[in-house]
Amino acid sequence: MLEKLKGLTKDSLIYGVGHIATRMLTFLLLPYYSHHLSPAEYGEVTLYFIFVGVVQTFYLYGMDIAFLRYYNLTTDRRERGEITGTTVVTSLWTSAGFTLLIFVGAGVIGPLVVFEPVHPETLPTMIRLCAGILFFDTISTFPYLILRGERKPVRFIGVKTFNVAVNLGLNIYLVGARDMSVAGILWANLIASAVTTVIMWPDISRIWIVRVDWRRFREMIAFGLPNIPTFLFVMVTEAAGRKILEVNNGLGEAGLYSAGYKLGMFMAVVTAAFRFAWQPFFLSHAKDEDAPRLFARVMTYYLLVTCALFLFLTYFTGPVLYTQWPGLGYLIAPEFWAGLSVFPIILLAHIFDGVYANLMPGVYINKLTRRLPLVTGAAAALNIGGNLLLIPVYGMLGAAWVTVASFVLQAVLLWLVVRRAYAVPYEWPRLLKLALVTGILAGLAFAPGLGTVGPRVILLLCYIPLLLALRFFDERELSAARRLVGRK
Repeated sequence: MLEKLKGLTKDSLIYGVGHIATRMLTFLLLPYYSHHLSPAEYGEVTLYFIFVGVVQTFYLYGMDIAFLRYYNLTTDRRERGEITGTTVVTSLWTSAGFTLLIFVGAGVIGPLVVFEPVHPETLPTMIRLCAGILFFDTISTFPYLILRGERKPVRFIGVKTFNVAVNLGLNIYLVGARDMSVAGILWANLIASAVTTVIMWPDISRIWIVRVDWRRFREMIAFGLPNIPTFLFVMVTEAAGRKILEVNNGLGEAGLYSAGYKLGMFMAVVTAAFRFAWQPFFLSHAKDEDAPRLFARVMTYYLLVTCALFLFLTYFTGPVLYTQWPGLGYLIAPEFWAGLSVFPIILLAHIFDGVYANLMPGVYINKLTRRLPLVTGAAAALNIGGNLLLIPVYGMLGAAWVTVASFVLQAVLLWLVVRRAYAVPYEWPRLLKLALVTGILAGLAFAPGLGTVGPRVILLLCYIPLLLALRFFDERELSAARRLVGRK
């Protein structure tokens, strides 16, 4: 089992270090935006990207998840070529059709996306830019999936890094030097997405057989279509709080909340890096005799790492952002500080989103995608209802805690759905010990006298000793750790 976990760990680390490095470039844009945009303008940008995220569900219509499954379950080169050709050709047709519809209907769609934009006259143009981003992002999805399926994380991360570098450079030029504000951000994303699609096209052309196998297409559609409501509900869970904040409290508070949410997405970046390695890993080991025990151990280690990261980020992000650095000033403009209160809450929410990802093997192995809309739909309903109730009273803090509750419900319901079809013996006593230690250390960080950096360093250093005291680690893990330390 340890050898198999080493393979997952290696791929996760490559994806993780590379993906975090690329996403760190985008996190640099938040401080940049905070000094060049008003909270209302940042809120408007966020709503455009929510629109892109929601509509891309229909652009992909589940073909991404179907492609990932069918491509990874065969090693025959011709069969992979037929799967790739069928997927890409049909996606080019449908993406072009959706993009044309958005171009024509931009004037009608715009007010539904942003009720009171800062620059109303540009609203249709902004929607058309979003349509262009959607087209190129959809087509580039499949070469990324090919690289994951072929376990080529270095090229995967290399292209991701190039994409973000182009995006970052264009943002600095268009938003800063050209003072294009919201339009500059969307143009930067469109150009970066188009360039990336062109660069990655050889990853498709070296494999695909340029024709549509309609029998295979129908089979993939049957597997993938249930993911339209699934992904749509996931996007509602992610985005409803920001839209309801805009409607109820205005673009300004939506922008403040989005800034705190953006920082909290650091945990989502980590869980995404894990997903990139996790899906091909569990598909390749699905037929192993010890697969259920292996998947249970992965859950334990995932939470061990993310709980430690949660404590680290909760302890030290605030002091870094609230310090006036020589030559730089404040990293985040003070006008945005109010939104940072939701940062640790969003971190917690995305830990549970990763738990949901951990529970996926049974869905893929036993083709349970038809049940996912019930799970994600319940989470979305809780999110909308909770936000409507709590935002008028608690504002952005209410939205943040509703997000946590939604992701918790989503994970619990998926576990209930999957456990009978594919039983995994999760290590519940160990998971409870992790939750206990993490909860105590997180709570102590805000106790009187423990809110400064020095005491927080000491608290963080107590994480592993407390787990040792509770006998969290078994003897094999301790022996492996001693061998690792001995090598050094």
